[in-house]
Amino acid sequence: MRRLPPALVAVLAASSLLPSPVLAQSARSGESTATARGPVQAIGGEAIEGKAVRGKATFYELRSGGGNCSYPSPPADGLYVALSPREYAAAASCGGYLDVTGPKGSVRVKVVDQCPECPVGHIDLSRRAFTRVAGSGRGTARVAYRPVRDPRIGRPLSFRVKEGSSRWWLAVLVIDHGNPLASVEVKAAGGAWRRLARADHNHWIAASGAGRGPFTLRVTDTHGRRATAGRVRLAPAVVQRTAAKLY
Repeated sequence: MRRLPPALVAVLAASSLLPSPVLAQSARSGESTATARGPVQAIGGEAIEGKAVRGKATFYELRSGGGNCSYPSPPADGLYVALSPREYAAAASCGGYLDVTGPKGSVRVKVVDQCPECPVGHIDLSRRAFTRVAGSGRGTARVAYRPVRDPRIGRPLSFRVKEGSSRWWLAVLVIDHGNPLASVEVKAAGGAWRRLARADHNHWIAASGAGRGPFTLRVTDTHGRRATAGRVRLAPAVVQRTAAKLY
């Protein structure tokens, strides 16, 4: 398995083709020369629902954390995927799911990461997910994958306020939403709804802050499902669980 040469990473970064959070990610397994077959699509806000992408898969392991999507840890079942920059779509695909079919079977995986060296149609699966679709004796496999609508999550929404947040600057991570997200809004006590801006590391940001909190957050997914969660505290680095669900 080849690693992306550091020099190439530097060139991509200098040409603005590689978002800065990607530079902190570990090198990945697998070759990166496959050509995608099928439609070019992001599985976030611009998803072409129901159409499969045919391409190839390699595998890798997250060394720590939850990848470019900034989740505190990988999925407990070890089934996750990193997408090409175009399909990652500046974090628009984070938290969504793909059904992947290969020569040995099928698996459902959560989008948690970006694969900076992957072209469209080349996905980087966790080792466990790759073994399910291709067996353990291969390094690459031809696969087909498609986005999943309303995957079963079994947990309500959680929120994590990013380290460094304050009354003057707020960044929030939304966890366990199932479908990719279209928007996140915040409202302080007595205030109006304010739409947050999504960063490519998957946090939703109020550049001028939202006060001391607690806040009410309103989350809308790409299928128009909406949920509202109250009393989210300004408590950085704490995963705050709620009772709110999108579906």
